[in-house]
Amino acid sequence: MIRHLLMVAALGLAILKATATTFNDSSTSTSITPPSPLSIEPQKSIWHAFDGIPILLARKSSRKLTSSLSSSSPHDDSSTQSHRSLAFGDYADPTFTCPATTTCPLICTNSTDDCPTTCALANPDSNHEFELCADGTCADLTLGEECSGDLESPCTCKGLEFTCAKVVNFYDDCFGMYQEYYDVNAECVANEEENLPQVDFTGPIFISCYAILGIVTISMFGWCAWNQRMSPVQGSCVELMAVKGGGEEKWMQTGYRRSLVGMVLNALILVVILGFQALLAFLTIEYYVQQEAEGLSNLKVIFADEIQVLMAFEIVWMTGFVWCFLLKWPASIQSMCLRRCLPCRAGYIAVSAPVRAVDTSYEKKCIVNFIWFLMDGFYAFMDAIFSIKSEGGETGLRYKTEFCKVRTDKETGSRYFYFRMRRYIYDESTSMFIPGRLDITEGATIGNWLNKDTLHKGLTSNEATQRLGVVGPNILDLKKPTVLGCIIREFSKPFYLYQNFMVWTWAPYWYYYMAIVQTVVRVSGGLVVSVFQYMADMDLYRLMVVDGTVQVVRDGELVTLNQTDVVPGDVVKVTPGIAYFDMAILQSQRLLVDESALTGEVHPVAKLALDPSNQESFYSQNAFKSSTISAGTTVLECAEGEGMDGVLAICTETGSFTAKGELLSDVLSYERHQFKFDTEVKLVLFILLVEMAVLVSVVLHVIEDHWVYAWFYAMFVAGTCLPPLLPTVFVVSVGISCKRLQAKRITCTDSTAILVAGKVKRAFFDKTGTLTEQGLRFVSARKADDLGKSAMSTTDSDMDIMYDPELQLGLSVCHTLTSNGNGDLIGPAVDRMAFSAVHSSSLLNEHSIRFGDEIIQYLKRFEFDHHTMTQSVIIQKPNGEKIVFVKGAPDCIRKLCVPSSLPNGFSDHARFAARNGVYQLAMGRASYTSDKDMNEVQRSDIERDLEFLCCVNFQNAMKYDTPRVISELKEGRVDSAIVTGDNVLTGIYIAKKAGIIEHDKHVILGAAVIDDSIQWVDASDDSEVGDPLVSFPDDSVLAMTGDVWNHLIQYDPKAALTLAKKTLVFGRLTPNDKVSIVSTFVENGAITLMCGDGGNDCGALKAAHLGIALSDAEASVVAPFTSLDKTITSVTEVLREGRCALASAFASYKYMIMYGQVESINQVVNAYFSITFSEWCWVFMDGIWPITMAFSLPLSKAAAKLSPKRPTASILGPHTLSSACGVLAINFLFLVCGLVLLLNQDWYQCRKWDSNDVSNVNTIGDNYEASVIFIITGYQYISSAAAFNFGYTYRASWIRNYVFVFFFTLWTAFQFIATLTATKFSCIWRLNCTNDNATRFVVYPDPQPIFNNFNTTLMPTSFRGMLVALVIANLIIVCAWDYFVVNRMLPCFKKHVVGDVEKKSSSMSLELTKRTNTNHLTAKESLLSSGVVESSC
Repeated sequence: MIRHLLMVAALGLAILKATATTFNDSSTSTSITPPSPLSIEPQKSIWHAFDGIPILLARKSSRKLTSSLSSSSPHDDSSTQSHRSLAFGDYADPTFTCPATTTCPLICTNSTDDCPTTCALANPDSNHEFELCADGTCADLTLGEECSGDLESPCTCKGLEFTCAKVVNFYDDCFGMYQEYYDVNAECVANEEENLPQVDFTGPIFISCYAILGIVTISMFGWCAWNQRMSPVQGSCVELMAVKGGGEEKWMQTGYRRSLVGMVLNALILVVILGFQALLAFLTIEYYVQQEAEGLSNLKVIFADEIQVLMAFEIVWMTGFVWCFLLKWPASIQSMCLRRCLPCRAGYIAVSAPVRAVDTSYEKKCIVNFIWFLMDGFYAFMDAIFSIKSEGGETGLRYKTEFCKVRTDKETGSRYFYFRMRRYIYDESTSMFIPGRLDITEGATIGNWLNKDTLHKGLTSNEATQRLGVVGPNILDLKKPTVLGCIIREFSKPFYLYQNFMVWTWAPYWYYYMAIVQTVVRVSGGLVVSVFQYMADMDLYRLMVVDGTVQVVRDGELVTLNQTDVVPGDVVKVTPGIAYFDMAILQSQRLLVDESALTGEVHPVAKLALDPSNQESFYSQNAFKSSTISAGTTVLECAEGEGMDGVLAICTETGSFTAKGELLSDVLSYERHQFKFDTEVKLVLFILLVEMAVLVSVVLHVIEDHWVYAWFYAMFVAGTCLPPLLPTVFVVSVGISCKRLQAKRITCTDSTAILVAGKVKRAFFDKTGTLTEQGLRFVSARKADDLGKSAMSTTDSDMDIMYDPELQLGLSVCHTLTSNGNGDLIGPAVDRMAFSAVHSSSLLNEHSIRFGDEIIQYLKRFEFDHHTMTQSVIIQKPNGEKIVFVKGAPDCIRKLCVPSSLPNGFSDHARFAARNGVYQLAMGRASYTSDKDMNEVQRSDIERDLEFLCCVNFQNAMKYDTPRVISELKEGRVDSAIVTGDNVLTGIYIAKKAGIIEHDKHVILGAAVIDDSIQWVDASDDSEVGDPLVSFPDDSVLAMTGDVWNHLIQYDPKAALTLAKKTLVFGRLTPNDKVSIVSTFVENGAITLMCGDGGNDCGALKAAHLGIALSDAEASVVAPFTSLDKTITSVTEVLREGRCALASAFASYKYMIMYGQVESINQVVNAYFSITFSEWCWVFMDGIWPITMAFSLPLSKAAAKLSPKRPTASILGPHTLSSACGVLAINFLFLVCGLVLLLNQDWYQCRKWDSNDVSNVNTIGDNYEASVIFIITGYQYISSAAAFNFGYTYRASWIRNYVFVFFFTLWTAFQFIATLTATKFSCIWRLNCTNDNATRFVVYPDPQPIFNNFNTTLMPTSFRGMLVALVIANLIIVCAWDYFVVNRMLPCFKKHVVGDVEKKSSSMSLELTKRTNTNHLTAKESLLSSGVVESSC
């Protein structure tokens, strides 16, 4: 490989030199003069300075080039003429007239006396004396010339070793004069070939090979049948308890162990696999030994006949391909050779579990039924021969089997395995493996945990050891990825098996240099994919792996342990730093936690110890979130103390069962979103396989030479039908976009989500901190008598109100604030702003505040609850008075207050404030007179019978970039909606200000559910309106509360979906409500995006196809994208890169398909003419051009703005098909035009290629047919890429893909210069080449003469100009087709047709809805009912 890289470098230097002098050389036919017969050596040039570079193999110059039976006519296509022994110095006709003059084909005789030609006859105009040299040239003795002693006769046929003098004559006359000699020559060669010793394929060695292969094959299938069907161990396959899931999912576990028979069989299978590779290598070498290749002369010739060695190669290749391909079906060869057994004896457990993926509605179309029909048949066949029973047949789920190694714990002796990062242990009582999880809440209340004995004694060492045997170390079982591991995993895929065998087809047949090129191409593609996969795996690994020590209470003492040794139930002393496991806080004073890495929450969160009042309750993370520290979060500050006086917590979950582990396990167990591409690619593969079969049949039919040679041509066609770089196109495009996003401070933990971003249809935004600034500005506080005033006014009377002691006290104490070491307030923005508005108060600690001159004690505090929408506190004044303050949403506080204390029109005032964008909270108070112990007081005990105190008003400023982002999303046809926990009217105000709701639109609000009926009102004045399902005005949009949504989704899901599509604001939502809304869209096929900044958005971020967290964390587990700058501009950045990546991937995909189709057509046309391209042509066509074009196409940057349309994700859709098929048809048309143009040239009529011999590919490339095909189709590799480089509106302009433009310009210049000129530069590709300019081949160390009967491939200047005009026209037309027709006219046509259908459908749907009144039909149902839209099938 290194040698050939040096040759490529040499090529580059030679090209630079040759290009500089190209136009100084003459390129006209009149410049050629007949050479002297003894002009044996070609002119030296810089190109020959590199002739000393060693090559792997080279054919001996003395060996005959081709031989076959002669024909009676030089143009009879039934066979070929006699020896083509060509050399420098043979005559090349300088004119382009017919008949053509040339050096007659070589004549070999038994002696020189029998020669019909003499030197005198060869030089009729000279009276000089000549001597006949061994190679047929004549030395002029009169001029002092003499024959070199190094010359050898090219005649090798026994009995005809002498070469007659070469003569120059008309080509047709040569055969008229010397045909009988040519017939004798051909007959001699044929007799020698017939008398070659033949290898007996039924000999002992071959019989042994057949027997070994047959025995191993029968043993393999017999073992599978016996192991799985005939003698399965009863009880070896049992159900496996899934940690999460349910429904139709059914996990199975099957025990396997190693056995002696299986190990022997495994070894034999590996030997056979390696044996196939070794045999192919041996037969390749043997071919070159038989061909007398230089460097292999010392090796023994086993196959004397070239056809026999190639036949043996083909048999081994075909047998090996089928055999090895079948072995890709089982999970692994090793697993196939394991013996089934009971789980108690198992060394391996095969877990069969469904592969979770989000599929599109496209999965229901007929095309998919056809694909699955084909695949089911294939799966059934493969399962049958390997005796595999597939799971999921009844449920329709797709199952995957993974073999997991069973390990044994050294200390406890427990047996376990890991699957999807989760630990499963063997349970003796059930005789199966169960999840290794300990529920420490079972039978233990919070009161048990808070017991002093439990708190200060902790677990005993024995208890900890036993628990460690169950749950295992506190790790996430994921091996650190390595580059080598990723490479091995990538190249183990079935596609690379196909690649491997395709490369072998190029190894013999004098194409070994192409085997090297093909290997470089395929390995390069695989390495690129491996590197990108390694980087993605490392990003995930960094999120998972942590290391450190913790202080744990064991046996009543505080000891330091490695965090991996902590088990559930351990009492841990909390210190600042990362949390290694989930914990419940038992003892705490001041604790601040950063949860941004796990939830995306921007601000630190204060945590409190479990409340003793809940001592009878059982702990759960959701119920006691404020007392939970999750793994992956960071403890910023906590109270320190000696020994056990600090913050103590109990470990509740470790390993993959932590909150972090659950998220990461989901990431690994879910496949990326399934595009139409994922479904259609199977059909495309089927189509390409059918095409491959057809083209292979055509090639085998048109090749008139021996079928052995036709087989290679057929395999070359098969290898190009499925391009080698096809799997890389999506990976490369995604990787490039991912790197660009990282440069913009947008991190990505799931790179495949970038492709999903290209298809997003609906974006959901949290309000506070996402669309608006994170902080709130305190505006005013209004007591009952002042609610009529504007919430935004700040008059003198407002200042008086702020000095109201009771109001100030309420604002000072009703919160959950704490402070850090610097005295900064930590907690919700609302609480911080309200507390800061009271200048006379200050926070002392978690238990008291200073209010004026008084110290106020906290007796009990309840955090904000998303269900009740309230928070409350019990305080005690210095005089002993106890007061309850409750703060929350106005509607919720209204329900808790005594009606007589509420001001008139309270609800109206609250709605008015919300409509004007005021974030309003209400507060109530009550005296606390109960003697109940504070540890027993519940929220429900104090949040009732309140006296209304005031409303507190805040303003949430819009982010400056929000309107611009929303506007760009609208232009990009991405529908935006707000999902917020705030008042729905406030959400409407923000939506209008941001541009989500246009100002001229009326908002219909689903305000409440009264007596199981939804109250629909006009959001501007609360007047009732009709049911939008019955009548929906065109100038209206919807908004609804969480209660309304929950009612709809519970009682009428179809109506919920119909209305949700027109709803732009969802308000008063709990975190679960947000998840419900996003999930509904996901389940119905809408590609969704969620952008949020806080813990209450965590579920929705995870539920959406695409989550973007606005967070300081380097990477958030819950969302694939994290904006470190916390700006929603990141949304458009991700969408633009997503569309760019998808468009680039499809551009590269179309190019790779086009490359394969063009080359397949080339191969078929070459087979028809019995020709091929010269060596450097193949290097460029199969190596340099595809790699540079395919890898530079995705380098185009994203467009500056979002396009009104999304790029296609369908490879069988009209856009992709019209582009690819249109360009292919145009390319084929121009190839036909080029060949027709050649066939109609007068000068060509006597210079046609007339050989059917394809036995030596090095001698059939110098002809005009190959030149024209290469010029036309070779440039199509470049022009097609140019057409596909148009990014339409998803990528930057064509010219701004600078790397691509560089390569396009470079290769265009190369092609045009080689076509238009006749120099050493053009001779690299054997174009317009004469012997004077001939250069070295890849496989020859020296320059080689032109291998045709006319010693030249030079074309008339006018014809060269025609060819250049053709390729330019080809370039212009394919670019115009893709730019104007595909990207411009086709979308307009689709828009016109689809728009008419949608308009008609909408009107008929509305008419149907009105007619049925309350019959809630979805849009699709209405259309189906009316017959406007037919069913998919």
